[in-house]
Amino acid sequence: MADPRFEQALYEVPEAARLARVPARSLWNWVRGYRYPTQRGLARAKPVIKTTADGKALSFINLSEVVALVGFRHAGVSMQGVRKALDYVGREMNEQHPLATKRILTDGAELFWEYQHRRDSEFHLVNLSRGGQKVFRDTVLRYLRQIEWGPDRYAIRWWPGSNEAGKGDVVVDPRRAFGAPVLAGTGIRTEDVFDRFSAGEGLRLLARDYGLTIGQIEAAVRAEARFLEPIAA
Repeated sequence: MADPRFEQALYEVPEAARLARVPARSLWNWVRGYRYPTQRGLARAKPVIKTTADGKALSFINLSEVVALVGFRHAGVSMQGVRKALDYVGREMNEQHPLATKRILTDGAELFWEYQHRRDSEFHLVNLSRGGQKVFRDTVLRYLRQIEWGPDRYAIRWWPGSNEAGKGDVVVDPRRAFGAPVLAGTGIRTEDVFDRFSAGEGLRLLARDYGLTIGQIEAAVRAEARFLEPIAA
């Protein structure tokens, strides 16, 4: 059966941009590429995220890539560094969605790929932005902690706002509510809760109607408020 993480186009670009908190224009550039002037005329920057719908909509794996890319950009990784890393992956490794795998790490300046050496079965880190130079594991500062990884080491769920996968109040799961953010353990979309709260309905009323705690209602409102926070261009 087709894996819904990869195959289902769940998010229009504006919605994916809202969830990942990135300017929609930037996301359009990432999924479609763009032209830019050079001394020799116009050049074209290739897409950094490969979608199954010609850039019109994103899968959950694509959304995970966007979340990772936004994190790398906030950590100080340049788009030039990202492109060099992905070019290296394309040449040297059989990987279509490297930004959605557990192997991609950052030390705040570079992108890394974790791989298993065939002969000694030890894990090493390859510095992708510098053409494959090995680096020590302790130079890597963090994983993308909001992502929950499957046995295949691809993202299976995203826990926005949490410090550890599986511990948050809100989850994005491609198998629930068509990939919309929901309150963990339920199919209740945070956007639905927020819309009613924004219309003036109180926390106690919403908790009673949905069969939730006030804390869960507050978590839904906080999550949606964060998705709506102003984004730096």
